[in-house]
Amino acid sequence: MTNILVPTDFTAYSLMMAEQAMKNGNYEKCNIVLFHAFQPPVSPLDMLGAGHRDPSCELMSEPFRQACKQLKDSHGSRINKIIVRCMTGSTRSVFRNFVEANDIDLIYCPEDYYFKPVHDRSVDPQFLFKKCGVPVLKSGVRKTEPVYEQPFMPSFPMAAQ
Repeated sequence: MTNILVPTDFTAYSLMMAEQAMKNGNYEKCNIVLFHAFQPPVSPLDMLGAGHRDPSCELMSEPFRQACKQLKDSHGSRINKIIVRCMTGSTRSVFRNFVEANDIDLIYCPEDYYFKPVHDRSVDPQFLFKKCGVPVLKSGVRKTEPVYEQPFMPSFPMAAQ
């Protein structure tokens, strides 16, 4: 089974990238790992755990969860599961450990991928993808404009928001 990592900003656009990864590859069965990285907390209170919450909990909306389910359903037997994984850390060595722990086989990140920080601690993943030892698939249809400025119409039906 192939594990494909796709960067996510917790919007429908990252799910469109996952759909493109499915269309651009010939995978019989795969897991889609939606990935977002965060800088470690630097505040002394956050380091002690006071008031610290995982940012991904705040970012994963119910419409996003429903859209993930719809993506999985639209690809039937080809997608085994869709997993959202967040990493705390911003170094290549931490990312290499993440890749190894999650058995990532391929990273899908289009050539003109536009990083949209969704939290003040969000990390641009493109830096992490370089020299990680995992092939990066860069082909795909992508407009050069930032995703949040363009309406998105996926090929699978989206849940009502």
